[in-house]
Amino acid sequence: MNTSHALTEKIAPLLLTPDALITLSLEDAKTVAGYMTVSQLEPQTVVFRADQTDTASDYMLLVLQGEILIETLSSGDSTVVVNVLGKGHLIGEMSVLDGTPRSATCTAQTEVEVALLTRSHLEQIIEEHPTIAARFLMAIAKRLADRVRLGNHKLLMLSQVNEAMREEMNVKSRKRPHRFMAAAAV
Repeated sequence: MNTSHALTEKIAPLLLTPDALITLSLEDAKTVAGYMTVSQLEPQTVVFRADQTDTASDYMLLVLQGEILIETLSSGDSTVVVNVLGKGHLIGEMSVLDGTPRSATCTAQTEVEVALLTRSHLEQIIEEHPTIAARFLMAIAKRLADRVRLGNHKLLMLSQVNEAMREEMNVKSRKRPHRFMAAAAV
């Protein structure tokens, strides 16, 4: 274990928020929290960048204090703000599992305190507390599954909007003759 008792007591309840891993027990959360390290970030610190391959990305963060801006690339060089995450939110749980580059850029907006869990610490939990590790991984899997379902719902809504726009365009194009058809009739 890496974290002091006082920090473990601070971190564990935040692991149990709806924005983190609500399905864990408090005792499970305390065990996981014991393997986390705490860091302070200054405002405007880039926590990690999307698709960056030259740095380690095998960790996740739990926000203990402050706000982190989540952005993703849009067309060209512009970015889209996806979310602003605060106390009790997890960031990077996919990367702690697979170590692949991040899908978004995260930047501290205020002074931020985070608890960090690396993949090697996760492997240590698996070795030393396999039952708790299984529940922890199931909680992460549930969180990711919920996100996939939400993404699927959003895609369905976008598909429906797209279909409605296409239908409206078809109706409008049937009402007015095409410019080549009008010229041929002359």
